[in-house]
Amino acid sequence: MTKIALVGCGGIGNNHANKLMQIPNAKIVAAVDIIPERAEKLAKLANCEAFTDYHEVLSLADAVWVCTPPDSHREITVTALNAGKHVFCEKPMALSLEEADAMIEAAKANDRLLGIGYCLRFSPWAQMCKDIVQRGELGEITMAWIARMSPIPPAPWLKDQSASGGMLTEQTTHNLDWLRFVVGDVTEVTGHAKTVLPDVTIEDNVVGVLKFVQGGIGQIMASWSSSTSWLDSGLLGTKGVLRTGQGGSITVYPLDGEPQIYEPEYLDMYLEEDRIFIECIVNNSPYPLDPIEAKKSLALGLAILESAQTGKPVTL
Repeated sequence: MTKIALVGCGGIGNNHANKLMQIPNAKIVAAVDIIPERAEKLAKLANCEAFTDYHEVLSLADAVWVCTPPDSHREITVTALNAGKHVFCEKPMALSLEEADAMIEAAKANDRLLGIGYCLRFSPWAQMCKDIVQRGELGEITMAWIARMSPIPPAPWLKDQSASGGMLTEQTTHNLDWLRFVVGDVTEVTGHAKTVLPDVTIEDNVVGVLKFVQGGIGQIMASWSSSTSWLDSGLLGTKGVLRTGQGGSITVYPLDGEPQIYEPEYLDMYLEEDRIFIECIVNNSPYPLDPIEAKKSLALGLAILESAQTGKPVTL
């Protein structure tokens, strides 16, 4: 039985708690939050003890789930790894590449697993998109795009650049990671950003133009100041076009022939990433998503923001 300390009892913390309680060889032994009432509420749900200081629970657990705002990820993760605990940390892994490196080094030095919560990688939808590309159904990918628009989510810390890292690295990092997963690494970015909301310190509207290693180009457009929500993703190749959202149906429009609609099987990607992380602890095997991959997706978001601020392209 893998004993788990869950640090951060907000929305994503409760989501992971619900998944972990479905995994037979996992048990939450501690719920931690600086707001006592939140820790107590989750502790009651998980039938465990409540704490306000994560240092007090390290001796109780085999693994730590870090579900706090990004500005605390490095500190909690490195401390837990140095205490000999495996760590699953929500995305983004940190606010800077230096912090990400410290987390990766701590995992290596202590021979512990470090998983980062890029849940889309565990969805059959994302894998099907990748498979369609890899078997050449679209030909050579010449262009890729994502448009993700929504009002800003309600958590107050998301408005604070120093706490969240901003829209592009906190939430839209999932979409950048999908682009990297399906198309490949990015070599250069050019970014443009604008702040619209009156009470934020983040850029809440961002456009990034990408150059991929394999030769294609791409674009991501994201907003947290939209009055409505939608997400559109697509790939244009020399043999056809793929259009999809984030999950659900995938439609391929070939140059010749009728459109082909694919329906990926449904799989709870949050449950799957947690289940596999526990399985890797039990079997002493590597986690499928190397934290270096998570660092690359963080680097991509940071590079777009840097370009937007400097007015110059950034090479990765």
